[in-house]
Amino acid sequence: MEIDQRIPDLSDKELERLHANAVRLAASGTPIQRQHAERLLPLRGAPQEQRRLARLEAQTHARRANVRRKAVVEAAVEEKQE
Repeated sequence: MEIDQRIPDLSDKELERLHANAVRLAASGTPIQRQHAERLLPLRGAPQEQRRLARLEAQTHARRANVRRKAVVEAAVEEKQE
């Protein structure tokens, strides 16, 4: 299996390492290594961006749930005080 097919299955740390290696090889590798590195560099951005957006969405959902939970607790406290 080619590395470009494995990119979606790589962890964030593995993607970071892949990027660092591709940048290094694009600058100082053999002609074949440079060619492969230049082909990989644009491919690895999409999975990271998708993961970043998924994390942001999960954070937004958690924040909204916390705000709703806080409102319910505050309403219960107010009701108890009356």
